[in-house]
Amino acid sequence: MIFQLDQVVTWVHVPKPTLDLMGIVLGSLTVAALAAVIAMVLGSGMGLLLIVRNRRREGHVEPTRLGLLESSHP
Repeated sequence: MIFQLDQVVTWVHVPKPTLDLMGIVLGSLTVAALAAVIAMVLGSGMGLLLIVRNRRREGHVEPTRLGLLESSHP
């Protein structure tokens, strides 16, 4: 008589993967949009700060800087 071993099948529950291509694309677009908004806000704030600082520092415009009062004819 030949000894026969029964095969045992063991089932292991594996959760479904939650990483998909659409999630990666939407996640990267969200990060890019957030970075663009932050850059726009910081850039606008910095620009306004420089404009206000420059206007406060210069009480009047020097005519020689612009060359408006210089005669072009001798």
